[in-house]
Amino acid sequence: MRSLEQLRGLSSTLAIPRKDKVPTDEFRDLHYAANWPVLMAGAVERWPAVRRWTPDYLKAVVGNAPVQVQVDRTADPDFERRMADHAATLPFDAFIDRISRPDAGNEAYMTAYNSAQNAQALAPLHADLDFLGAYLSRDADRPHGMMWIGPRGAFTPLHHDLTNNLLLQLVGRKVVLMAPPGETPRLYNDHHVYSRIRDLTAPDVLARFPKLEGVRVHRVALDPGDALFIPLGWWHQVSALDFSVTITHTNFLWPNDAYATYPRT
Repeated sequence: MRSLEQLRGLSSTLAIPRKDKVPTDEFRDLHYAANWPVLMAGAVERWPAVRRWTPDYLKAVVGNAPVQVQVDRTADPDFERRMADHAATLPFDAFIDRISRPDAGNEAYMTAYNSAQNAQALAPLHADLDFLGAYLSRDADRPHGMMWIGPRGAFTPLHHDLTNNLLLQLVGRKVVLMAPPGETPRLYNDHHVYSRIRDLTAPDVLARFPKLEGVRVHRVALDPGDALFIPLGWWHQVSALDFSVTITHTNFLWPNDAYATYPRT
């Protein structure tokens, strides 16, 4: 795997492309089947959610409906691995007030892990969403995807997923750092989909993890209205630069069930 990545490193064009429009066949052939990311700039910029979803608007629509979120994350370096231990139920409007504070940091976050519990409470927001039928199937348990709502400073540590993912950035900005599956031998994968490395930008990261030297890390900046395809197995970490709302889709038109045969440990 390392040798293959060294060969790919010889190319000056193997970057994550930024495209305005991606036809279905092109997306399937050059990205989904090829296991290569793409940033689709402005793919959802005309959706009502992009211009409407301020904190006050979200509170007005959802109200005080109880939602499950992740809390008490800051003090636990393994909060991502122990998601179940950090789950708590809060009134939605109180949660939005909490994450809207300037000092909110990474303490509370609604993530995809909470999506099943929150389906009913967040359903009124679906009226502000459209649908990317060029890539996604409506024949799914949650055709509107899984919602992430969090503060400036919300952070998801380095990991990879067992599905192909399409991230729709609706509110705020995020930065995603990505590394291809071929870099796995140098990414300190110690358990399941997780790495001993939490943050690739930590000041001492190379000193602590010397095998990282030379790993090609792609940086993708997401603005409101953008969509990012993160293929199966691609390592990534995500940082929110603002109060943000993101939706993740896994309900593609093509097979997306690699999790079924992946080892549990």
